[in-house]
Amino acid sequence: MVPGAIFALAFDGEGRAAGCGAYRPLGEGVAEVKRMFAAPGSRGIGAALLAFLEARAAADGYRELWLETRLVNERAVRFYEKHGYLRIPNFGKYAGRPEAVCLAKRLARRPPSH
Repeated sequence: MVPGAIFALAFDGEGRAAGCGAYRPLGEGVAEVKRMFAAPGSRGIGAALLAFLEARAAADGYRELWLETRLVNERAVRFYEKHGYLRIPNFGKYAGRPEAVCLAKRLARRPPSH
């Protein structure tokens, strides 16, 4: 396990895996969203997973989430933009790769839990 990383599974009403998502540390105050997937027809699973990851990342002290998806995956790009992610210059191994699009979202500050 990587410190500062998390992997989440979502299940449907019948106990079957319906989606997953993760984040890993990327830099000071920044985590990268990885492995986002929701099964076809699983309405709301992707949004619920993303909201969970955002809340958990904020609680873990991250200020931003960054991610990469393929430019041709217009559905994913629209999904992230709908949830407040903005395009940023391609980072890391995605720099200079025209098939990739990178997005980021500033996380809401969370009060410390007691």
